[in-house]
Amino acid sequence: MTIKLKFLLISVLALLLLISGCGKSSNEKGEGKSDIATITINGGQFITKDGQENSNDSALLALNVSITNHSGESLDLLSDDFSLYDSKNEKVSVDESIYDSEGDFKTLSTDSLAKDKTVTGYLPFRVAKNKSYELHFQPDVYKEDKKSDEIIVKINTKPYKDNQQQIKDAMNAYVQTVFFSKNDPNYAKLVANDATKDKAQLKERFIKNMGSELEDQLSDQQTDQIYDAFISTNRDKGSVELNVDTALPNSAVVEVTPKVLFLSDMYDEVEKLKDQFIDDNRGNYSDYNAAMKGWYAYMAKNMGEVFKNTDTRTADSTYKINLKKEGEKWQVNSEKSTANYDYEDLLNDMTGGY
Repeated sequence: MTIKLKFLLISVLALLLLISGCGKSSNEKGEGKSDIATITINGGQFITKDGQENSNDSALLALNVSITNHSGESLDLLSDDFSLYDSKNEKVSVDESIYDSEGDFKTLSTDSLAKDKTVTGYLPFRVAKNKSYELHFQPDVYKEDKKSDEIIVKINTKPYKDNQQQIKDAMNAYVQTVFFSKNDPNYAKLVANDATKDKAQLKERFIKNMGSELEDQLSDQQTDQIYDAFISTNRDKGSVELNVDTALPNSAVVEVTPKVLFLSDMYDEVEKLKDQFIDDNRGNYSDYNAAMKGWYAYMAKNMGEVFKNTDTRTADSTYKINLKKEGEKWQVNSEKSTANYDYEDLLNDMTGGY
């Protein structure tokens, strides 16, 4: 074969490859192109919905995908247009049970994309961690009665993060630090809340739960004495059960079930304390007001024993607490708001339950 003929054949082969490349292309950079569209993988993250835990063999991966329309006309996008294939060529369809979350998580669901425009959203698939897949995009476009070629992009799930445990650790650090007044080392690393502010809110609710009549009779020092004893006993005897209900790239919901002290369970112990005060102080007071002042001082000093003699109890409800991602930390929604009623109810249980 002459050199000229070899050159001609190579040139023809190169031309054929170039032409076929107009139909579809893929590369390791997370992008695939055709004359119809460009699909770009911006990233991905393992997510959680409805309390389902991810495992190595079954995890919910949300791919962040952009589609740009080059077709010259409006392009209809359907979830059925996208699918993953594993190394055994087994198909994984989009998980259509995952819905948008307002302001945080938008899926690439049914949409009409105008020409030369780009849309970005998430495609959720249930996959195995640390495995490779191919994302296939089959545009719903026909030319000369033939459907357009698929666009294929390689996907490696290994680099993608799963924040489920981090979210649980952040919520636990918040509970231990704010509600139980412990020094949790994860707080500074994972939690964005102002702990001092939220602790003050907790104390305010405890004082309110004791009742305005009692508050009026106690000095600030006596109130602090009772509150410190309550927190100390809750810290020693209380606990919480945590379950990550929802974990999205920038938001989460954690279910919190506390097992703590409830003031309504202390009636008998308070009566015993009253009887003991009467026995110890019979004839020591000349009038009612002096006796009551003595009783409040006695109660403040000995209320810690009432708390210690009261068993903790699991709350009747489980509370869904909202978190938002702020940089590398999580902000627990602790704002006073009628819309934030689960946190308000949790705060109430953590301070005695009245």
